[in-house]
Formats: sequence, structure tokens, C-alpha cells
Amino acid sequence: MRFPHSFGWAGIWVAALAWTLTSVCAHAKNQPAKEANAALSAPAKAASAKKKSPSRAKMKAGKTKAKKKSTPETPHHPLKLNPRHVLTLQMQALNAQYEGEDFSPRQNRFTRWVDDVHARTYRWMDNAVRRVDMSWLADDVPYDPETSTFRLKLLGRYGGRSSEPDSEFKVRFRADVALPGLEHRLHLFVDNADRESLPGTDPMKQNDDTRIGVRAALRTLKNSELALGGGLRWRHSQPVAYVSLDWKWERNMSAGRFCLNPHAVYYTDDGFGQTIAMRWTRALGARTYFQTQTAERSSESREDVEFEQSLRFAWLRSGKGRGWVAQASIFPHIRSSDWYWDDSLVNLTWRDAFYRRWIYYTITPQVQFPKEDEYEARPSIRFGLEMYFGGKSGDLL
Repeated sequence: MRFPHSFGWAGIWVAALAWTLTSVCAHAKNQPAKEANAALSAPAKAASAKKKSPSRAKMKAGKTKAKKKSTPETPHHPLKLNPRHVLTLQMQALNAQYEGEDFSPRQNRFTRWVDDVHARTYRWMDNAVRRVDMSWLADDVPYDPETSTFRLKLLGRYGGRSSEPDSEFKVRFRADVALPGLEHRLHLFVDNADRESLPGTDPMKQNDDTRIGVRAALRTLKNSELALGGGLRWRHSQPVAYVSLDWKWERNMSAGRFCLNPHAVYYTDDGFGQTIAMRWTRALGARTYFQTQTAERSSESREDVEFEQSLRFAWLRSGKGRGWVAQASIFPHIRSSDWYWDDSLVNLTWRDAFYRRWIYYTITPQVQFPKEDEYEARPSIRFGLEMYFGGKSGDLL
């Protein structure tokens, strides 16, 4: 799919986003959170205000006559949004990131300022999404709000392959935008995470093209979930349309948990592609787990089929998002019935909460044995910082 100008679609999205944010800032600036939420129902209140009498003095003067001659007023349209309910949902999401054992730092002026900035930023982004979602509805349609989630991840690496720079820095982001007014279970997302790479691939090597699209998740069978999505992906500054289909199936198997996750995608420039990942996870103790993962991927634009085999051992400090993970992986591929050994790696990752439950950090020392360096050991160390605005942090496994 080609477009007449390389920045045509990008300009449209940027202009739309700028218009939305400008209108939100104009309403929310210098107002407390409760007033910002109440501003969402201002159009309905303004409509009802027009139906009131223009002068209070005239109402007092003819109070007795008005009682005899008054006619029943036209019933007001019910409000689509209850600001208190929205604020309650938002505070529930924020409190889940603030409470818990060893997550609460000592309170002082700086920590209170950090928490206030985090809460205001999350409510501002969530309300901006809701204003857009409500624009699809008529005035008399009831509205059942849902909260959106936003994540920002900063990655840095030092060392690695001879073909790579000595140091590298990348930014990953994802926004899962709830649109209950448009359609139930329909979510808009914006991210630059690569879903077509093998799951055990070094995150610094994964593709970082920006995508925007919609995703509809439907629970199909027991222990099974089907998700259909589509949208645009910016590749080399050119928008490319795509359609994707994900299926996730889980069940207990051999004293562990088995998960099958096929992913299929069609791009208008590269054609069809698919990735299949199989994982089996077994608990060895109260906080220790073992996992084996096998995955493969192929596409019409490639002549080979890539494979991955990974073994992981995890020790969790608390919950499922903090602790140690040791990983060993190999990455071969097959072409014309011939096997080739591309890469292998061993790493150890430590992940913990840096501040409450919405800022996490990771440290990963790693040793690779790539084919391009004649399988010589190439050490590196990777650092990561994740910030969550609503939602929960990801699991280690």
C-alpha cells in the first residue's frame, strides 16, 4: 500500500492528537481532579440550563400565578457519565500501585509530589481518552466507563556484538485505550513493541516500528482466548496496513501449566507471517519456577524458518513481577533442508520495584555467542526502567 506523501498519514494522526490534547488541557488546567472529571458532563448541564427561566426576579413576582399556570417541564436527558464513578475507578487503579508490603516509601514532600504528578498524569490521559470515546454517543445514552492503561519502558545496553555500537538506548511505549462507548471489548492501542520476533530474543534487537490499531478480545472456549486486531504500522516512515489474529490456549499438564500461543499477521507489503510459541511452566517450590519454551516463526518475505529453544529458572521475591530469572537460549534456522546455528545466549535478570508498584528497574548481565563473531563470547549488560500509569506490571515468566 503506497501513499502520495511519506508524512501524510503521520500528519493526520499528529494533528488529531494535538487537537484532542489541546481541548483537554483547556478544560483541565488549574482545576482539581473532581472539577476536571465533572467537566466531562458540562455539555449535558449546559443543555439543561437552557430550559430554565431566564430571570429569577420574574419567577418571584409571579410565583403564585406560576403555580397555577405552570406546565410540567420536559424531562432532562440522563447524564452519560457519573464523575464520581470515574474518579472511583481511577483511584482504585492508582491505589493498587501504591499499597502493599515493602512498596510504601517513607512519606515526605518529594514523595508526595511524585505521587501527585503520577496521579494527575494518569487521570489526565484517561479522561482525554474518555472524552473522545463519549463523542460517539448520543446525549441520552447511558455510559459505563472503563479505565485505560499506559506504559513507558526505557532500555539501555553496553557491550554486545562486534557489529553493534558499544552502547545503545531505546524507548518502548504502549497505551491500551478502553473504548466502551464505541463497542464492548474493543480497545485502541498505540505501541512500538515487536510481536513478530521470537519471544526469547534480546529486547534491544526487536523491531521498534510504531503501530496504531484496534484489538477485540473474545473469550471463546474454556482456558482459551481469541483476539482480532488491525491497523497501521510505520515502517521506514511509510504507513503499512495489517491484520492480526492471536489465539492463546492454556491448561494444566504433567504437574505444570502448558500454554500454546499462535500469532498470524498479514502486512500489505510483506504478506503473511506467523509465530508459534509453546511454554510449559512448573512450580518447584513456593517461589521457584522452571519453564521451557519452544517457538518458531516464518513469513512470505523470508526463505527460512527461525526457531528458538529456551530454558528458564525463576526465583520470585514477591508476587510474579519481582525476583531473579536465569535464561539459556539457542536460535537456529532452517533453509532448504539445511540447519544453521545463528546465536545462543545466557543471561541473568534481576527485576524489582524502584518506587511503589509503578516504577520498576531491571539489570541483565548477558553473554552471547553469535555466528557473525565466529561464536566467540560477547558480554554485555542491559538496564531497564518501566513506568506504569494504571494496570499491573508484567510477570517475570
